[in-house]
Amino acid sequence: MDKPRNFTKGSFHHIYNRGVNKKNIFFHKEDYYYFLKRLRLYKEKFSIKILSYCLMPNHFHFFVMQEKNELSISNFMATLLNSYTKHINNKYNRTGTLFESRFKSKMIDNEKYFIWLIKYILNNPQKAGLVEKYYYWDFSNAKDLLELRSGNLCENKEVREYFQSYNEMKEFLSNDKEKDINFFT
Repeated sequence: MDKPRNFTKGSFHHIYNRGVNKKNIFFHKEDYYYFLKRLRLYKEKFSIKILSYCLMPNHFHFFVMQEKNELSISNFMATLLNSYTKHINNKYNRTGTLFESRFKSKMIDNEKYFIWLIKYILNNPQKAGLVEKYYYWDFSNAKDLLELRSGNLCENKEVREYFQSYNEMKEFLSNDKEKDINFFT
């Protein structure tokens, strides 16, 4: 039986899911871009704030906040994942499920973990050996957060406010000493 989810106004959550049998959910760059386009559309429709995200070949992570009680993260995620699955099935002439199961979520109710969760999410591509540095990965908000490109999908200004300075944030995110902390999954 699934445990109850506490999706309420103002609540923060780590949301993640992966492909069925750990298989890829993104096959080409265009798939990542399509997913991001839908993510932008549905975050507005369902009043979801995105603090951080990372799309990996076979899974994804979001750090989100629900802004209203009547539009829940559950509806947001169901709409996003159904839309994406239909697109992929149509594009690649496939049928059936794309994702392993219903998305996973962990409520994050202690602000001191916010920066650790963001670090965990953004460091996924580096930890997986896909890039040398986490900010080389195109499918996360790392480049936006570090002002290497001008994306506005995430609440980058709000995230930067958790740090004393830009340099402190950059040093924290780049420090490899804590990269094996894995208490969010």
